[in-house]
Amino acid sequence: MFFLLTLLLFFFYTYICIGQNLNNNQLIPFIHETIATQPVRTDPDDPAIWIHPTQPELSLIIATDKIARIGGLYIFDLDGKILQHIENIDRPNNVDVEYGFKINETYSIDLVVLTERLQERLRIFSININQRQLYELTGQNTNVFIDSSDNHAAPMGLGLYKRIDDGKIYAIISRKSGPNHNYLGQYELIWNEQLIDLKFIRYFGDFQGEEIESIVVDDQLGFVYYSDESYGIRKYNVDPQTNQTEQISFINTTNLWQGDSEGLALYTTSDTNGYLIITDQIINGSIFHIYERQGTNSYIKSIKTRADKTDGIEVTSSSLNKNFPHGLLIVMNTIEKNFLLYDWRNIENELIIVQNNVRFR
Repeated sequence: MFFLLTLLLFFFYTYICIGQNLNNNQLIPFIHETIATQPVRTDPDDPAIWIHPTQPELSLIIATDKIARIGGLYIFDLDGKILQHIENIDRPNNVDVEYGFKINETYSIDLVVLTERLQERLRIFSININQRQLYELTGQNTNVFIDSSDNHAAPMGLGLYKRIDDGKIYAIISRKSGPNHNYLGQYELIWNEQLIDLKFIRYFGDFQGEEIESIVVDDQLGFVYYSDESYGIRKYNVDPQTNQTEQISFINTTNLWQGDSEGLALYTTSDTNGYLIITDQIINGSIFHIYERQGTNSYIKSIKTRADKTDGIEVTSSSLNKNFPHGLLIVMNTIEKNFLLYDWRNIENELIIVQNNVRFR
């Protein structure tokens, strides 16, 4: 009985401390960006990053500008310069990258996939490595939620998943509005000899907050996280053949955060360890809360930035260039209509402080 009481008091104390840290800006260190990209035309939303296979300094940032038809998809270099702008996309929302989509047994390509909300479908691109340009491979059958209508059929969030054992690639998609159960759709990407189509696999996932947009998939551990805005972060098994169909765990954000829980990203330090980063969407200074990737996703630390009303984020641990030798965090910045790039070393320093405090406590 004493042990149980002690354990309950420990969890209560931890909950209170986390709540105080998340709501007290004086305890949250401020991190400066290293580079700001050139602005997009109208309304930035979600970034992704493609890592060049042999020359990481030539990697690309791929991001959406979500106003229908005049926004589109932007491709930046690591200095934030616009290299390509793809227009005539009917309200793009989220974008993601996956590597090694098999065309045949000897040839594969890397994919860039985004949601096109007003057409109720996905747009699918690949990357010309030599020219560092995107070219389209969208097939005739990339519509989603075809048994629904209006906002229940309008795709928003997107996370790509590559299954380890067979290399199949799936898209996990959320919608603008939907039911309290089976909110997400999972679709396999299929090569049809010329282009890429979708094959419906399943619906899954609960919903209780305002909407679901941000999704991130941990390919190696087999989990998908999604942000049930104003409520919390849900975690499920992402393998469509799993028997574990119920929610695995939940990060509560209700009445703890200053803004909506938005963008999600995973920074990997090994096959099993790393960090889950979650956006706290705040005017003139979004906060990013950092949790353990492994285990039960324990809270570690928060950092504050000048990024305005951040929605989408992306992160990589790959060594890219002299500015980002340990990787970078990319965040959307509403007020300047661009994306801010943060040297991971500056975030890493704050995490080391936390680890040292724990070690010598």
